[in-house]
Amino acid sequence: MKNSKLIFFIVILLIVVCLSGCQKNSDNDGDQHNTDNKFIGDWEIVNSSPDYETWSFYTNGSAKNILTQELEGQSMTTIAWFDYTKDNSNVCFSPKNESVGSSNYFSECFVYNFFDNTTRLTLSSNDIIIMNLVRIS
Repeated sequence: MKNSKLIFFIVILLIVVCLSGCQKNSDNDGDQHNTDNKFIGDWEIVNSSPDYETWSFYTNGSAKNILTQELEGQSMTTIAWFDYTKDNSNVCFSPKNESVGSSNYFSECFVYNFFDNTTRLTLSSNDIIIMNLVRIS
């Protein structure tokens, strides 16, 4: 009787251990389905030296890009605003308050991937990483 209880316990334990890896982790790096809040916040471009570049994503679909460059010994900062849209794999940027068809309108899209529990973000085009970002807030 003790042997059958022990065997039953071991079998249940093995089943639980095997099935524990089958749960879906919502913070999994490959999970691109729930991105509503993953973009929101401030991001810094990794290894953009000597320049310094940040991106801020807001809940209203706006993104702010701040680029500080050293030009001829002078520090110059530019700020650009964009509207962004995203789906399960792409994020697209267009100039803020520009309508489709205007001479200043463009739309640029990138494939995005989150890593390290959404603290790192890459934007790529044609399998080439264009921006490698790390969350700063």
